[in-house]
Amino acid sequence: MDERAEIELVLFIGTVTMLLVALGLIIFVIFYQRKIIAKQRRINNLELDNQKKLVAAEINTKEREQKRIAQELHDDIGASLTAIRFMTQKIDDSQEVKSELMDALGLAVGKVRRISNDLLPHVLEELGLKDALIFLTSELNRQELVKFSFDAGHHEKLMLDKSEELSIYRVIQELCNNILKYADATKVKIEYRSSKTGFLINVIDDGNGIIPEKNQRSESLGLKNIESRIQFIEGSIKRELGRVKGTIVTVEKIY
Repeated sequence: MDERAEIELVLFIGTVTMLLVALGLIIFVIFYQRKIIAKQRRINNLELDNQKKLVAAEINTKEREQKRIAQELHDDIGASLTAIRFMTQKIDDSQEVKSELMDALGLAVGKVRRISNDLLPHVLEELGLKDALIFLTSELNRQELVKFSFDAGHHEKLMLDKSEELSIYRVIQELCNNILKYADATKVKIEYRSSKTGFLINVIDDGNGIIPEKNQRSESLGLKNIESRIQFIEGSIKRELGRVKGTIVTVEKIY
């Protein structure tokens, strides 16, 4: 082999070697990047899982405390007021005074029962989300401030666990309370749709059409509570202005 052929062979081998090294480096970089991305994904999933656990623990702690208070209101204070009401009937006094006392005690008993149900919705535990929302609507109408209506529409049995139902109920309850406080509305409609693949709830009011900004949501305890519960059920919430006036809040989850 002459000198020129040897040089060309060396150059060829050198070129091939450099290409193989470059290819090896590229493969290493790609493999390393994928490894880093996979590791970061695992870290993000772990952080998300830990965050969900913290939210769930916070919600469960709050619900346990509300359940305890509700039971004390119903079993202790409610029972005491009812006993006093019966005892009042035996008071030897004018019928007018006795009637006023009975009315006042009856009003107090009713308030205790309402507060107890707000803290621990018995209808939800016994009959499920749809009936609980119907009951919530009827209770809100007792206040005679805003006209609430409920539309179940197309409704298929959706298998939700108790914690999911409670979170959804609390979100709708908080949305309705916010409307009563801030929206200056006269009518509110709650639409409930469900199927085997998920649910959708619209809360529609004819109020002043105020949608809280993101910074307001972080500062408001009620709105923060809504966001936490939506995150807990892995659902979504959307707020938009109505066509004429008011707002439409959509709570949704697709399985």
